[in-house]
Amino acid sequence: MLYHLPAIFYALVIITLSSIPNLKTPHIQIVAVDKLAHFLEYAIFAYLTFRSISNISSRLRLRWIVLLSALFLSCFALIDEIYQHFVPGRYSDLLDFATDMGGALVVLLILGRRHHQTRDTRY
Repeated sequence: MLYHLPAIFYALVIITLSSIPNLKTPHIQIVAVDKLAHFLEYAIFAYLTFRSISNISSRLRLRWIVLLSALFLSCFALIDEIYQHFVPGRYSDLLDFATDMGGALVVLLILGRRHHQTRDTRY
């Protein structure tokens, strides 16, 4: 359970932030700061999800850990974008979903490669 709590808590934080009407990103002089935030948000979520799923069972193979993590994250990101459509002052954006998945997939590929090279079973 210890490995699952951070991923569960992080998911709750994402849903909480998605529930805030008219949420604006801070005004920072960086182009596409919104997309960078989405990328980093799901990069962190991917790490926590991979860690959680890899600790479900020692018999889970690496390809299943990566596949289940990617499937969960894509479903979560899609549902989150659809949910935001119904929150006043928020909107759904396919590019946000793509950026979420970009961050998640980069981290999952890095973790999968690292896991394969080291044969480490726990994160």
